[in-house]
Amino acid sequence: MGKTKYNQKCNVTLFRFRRCLIKKNLTIKDVAAEAGVSVATVSRVINSSGPVRPDTARIVQAAIDKLEYSPNSIASSLKTERSHIIGYVVTDIRNTVFTFLMAAIQGVLWEYNYSMMLFATNGDPAKEAAILRFISMQKIDGAILNSCTNTQAILRLSKKIPVVLSGNDISDPNFVGDFVDSDNHAAAYMLTSHLIANGHRRIGIINGPYNLDVSTERFRGYQAAMSAIGIHMNESSPLVCESAFDISSGYAAADSMLRLDAARRPTALVVANNELMKGVLTYCNDHNMRIPDEISVVTIGNRHELDHLYLSPTYMETNLEEMGDRLARLIVERIETETKLPKRTFRLPAFFHDGNTVKELHAPAP
Repeated sequence: MGKTKYNQKCNVTLFRFRRCLIKKNLTIKDVAAEAGVSVATVSRVINSSGPVRPDTARIVQAAIDKLEYSPNSIASSLKTERSHIIGYVVTDIRNTVFTFLMAAIQGVLWEYNYSMMLFATNGDPAKEAAILRFISMQKIDGAILNSCTNTQAILRLSKKIPVVLSGNDISDPNFVGDFVDSDNHAAAYMLTSHLIANGHRRIGIINGPYNLDVSTERFRGYQAAMSAIGIHMNESSPLVCESAFDISSGYAAADSMLRLDAARRPTALVVANNELMKGVLTYCNDHNMRIPDEISVVTIGNRHELDHLYLSPTYMETNLEEMGDRLARLIVERIETETKLPKRTFRLPAFFHDGNTVKELHAPAP
C-alpha cells in the first residue's frame, strides 16, 4: 500500500474515532441547543418527570435521534436516586403465561422510561430467596413478583422498595404493596358447572401446586361446583391431581387418571392452565383418545395459544394484557407517589369461550 493511501486510510479511521468520541461526550445541553428548547424541557422529556407539550416532545425526540444522544443513566440515577429498573420475578420463563404478561408489563414500563430485569426461580425456594435478597441489595426501584412463596423475604423487601404481587398473595398486615390476579375461583366454578350442565359427574381436576393461591383458588371453585350437586371432593381423591404447572406434569396426570378402571375413570377433566392442557392433549393424541368422544376437557388459559390448537377448547380466558398493564401501572404509581398507599387487591374477571371439547351426556354418569 502506498504512503498516500495509507495516510488517507488512517485519517478516515481517526475521523471516525473522533466522531465516536464526540457522540459519547454529547450532553443534554447539546440536545437542548439542537431542539431550540431549554435544558429543563429536555430533562422532562427524557425522564418523563413533568408536563411537556406533545409537539415539543416530538422536537426534542427528533434532536435526540439526530444526535444519537444517550443519557448517562448512572449519573442520572445518582441525581434522582432512581435506576428506572423494575425487577420481574417468575417461576418458569418457559410458561407462556409469563411471556405474555412480560410483554404487557414492558409495554407500560417503556411509556414511563423504566426497564425490566427478569428473574426465574424455577419453583426452587432457595433460588427464590437468593433472588429476592439480590434485588434488595441492588439499585432496583420496584419489584413485580409472580407466584413467589417466601413470605418473610417478601415482607422485608416490601419495606425497602415498592412491590406488586400476582399468583400468590400475602395476608400479613405488615405487607406493603398490591395484588393483582384473575378471579380463579369463579373461573374454575364456571367450567365445572358447564360440565355438570352437560351431564358429567365424574369430573377430575389437574391442578398446580397448592402452596400457590392460584391453585388453591381454582381447586376451591371446582370443589364448590361439585358440592352444589352433592358430590364432595377433597385433595386425596383419585380425581384430584396436584402437580407443577408444566407440560410433563399435565401428561403424567392424564396418564394417572385415564388409566383408572371404567367405573372410576373421569368422563371430563378441568385442566388448570395452558401448560397442563398441552400435556393432556399430547397424552390423548399419543394414546389415540378422542376428544370429546372419550374424554371431555376444559381449561383456564389465554386465547393466544388456545385458539391455535388442533381443536377448539372450551375455556375461561384470563386477560393477560389487562393483568400485565395493571401490574405495571401499579408498580410505577407506588414508585412515583410520595404519599403512602394502602394495600390494594384487584381480581380481574375471566371470560367463557365455548369450544368443541365437551361431550353432552344424554344421562348423567353414575
